[in-house]
Amino acid sequence: MPDSSDEQIWRHLAEYGDMPTASLFSRAFYQLMAEYATHSANTEASRELLAKFLNREVRYHRQVSRFTDAEAVPLEDLQSVAGKRIIALHDLIEQAKAALSQTAAGEITRQLLLAECYYHIEEPDKAVAHLEMALKDGADDPLIYFVLGYNRYRLAVQSFATITATAERPHYDVSFQRACLQAVAAFEDALTGEDSDRQVYQWIGHVLETAGFDEAASHAFEKAEGFLPVESDSAALGFPVPEANDHPSSRRELSSAAPITDAEIERVRELLKRPHQISELWPEDEAGADSTENL
Repeated sequence: MPDSSDEQIWRHLAEYGDMPTASLFSRAFYQLMAEYATHSANTEASRELLAKFLNREVRYHRQVSRFTDAEAVPLEDLQSVAGKRIIALHDLIEQAKAALSQTAAGEITRQLLLAECYYHIEEPDKAVAHLEMALKDGADDPLIYFVLGYNRYRLAVQSFATITATAERPHYDVSFQRACLQAVAAFEDALTGEDSDRQVYQWIGHVLETAGFDEAASHAFEKAEGFLPVESDSAALGFPVPEANDHPSSRRELSSAAPITDAEIERVRELLKRPHQISELWPEDEAGADSTENL
């Protein structure tokens, strides 16, 4: 007799946790999705989708683990495995779009799953849209806010990279700054008062610094130092410690830009007090329309 969807989910999740190439944060995030998926009021469709996603991720990481043990791996083999994963993710996206749920837990599961798939295929705009829908549907967990902040920041860099990287005289683009504030607002909602806040404050500081708000960034970094490291900073939430040079324009290049004034810093503080919606930045964004059409 085949396992039920619930049994498959927990079995695949346990297998995923044993994968040496699986990130700590993904394990925690998938655990959260599993809790929503196996909720007593949930529907079978979203459970089956998550079980299928976890099964495919386990198979992918199992293959990657084999490569890490090999002395030499042909480039074609790596490309083949990565390509098959992308195809599988696109297939799952199409299935999830059609699998509307009648329960809050089911819809949250579906939205988080769509967000995760879009994250892996490098479409942060759609990942952000589905994370916001999950929150709108009633999801409320620090992990979701952290993922939202991270994807909003990726979206900001992706959307405005050419502005800062190709400008004749590097400058802080106002739209890029505003998009970074969107990310910071989500990161702030991920704060819990626990030692894991060290990593969150590091990301807040990094995003503010990248956007040119140096004073506000310094305050965030100081707050980060007030918390004990969790195991190691690089593993606390599964994401690497943010690097100052991961933005298309380096800090050295940006140093020639006009300094941020005290009045602008105060404006940042006021902006961070109010909620931000991604639709304010991209009101006619295709991702938002796509998300609405499929809900």
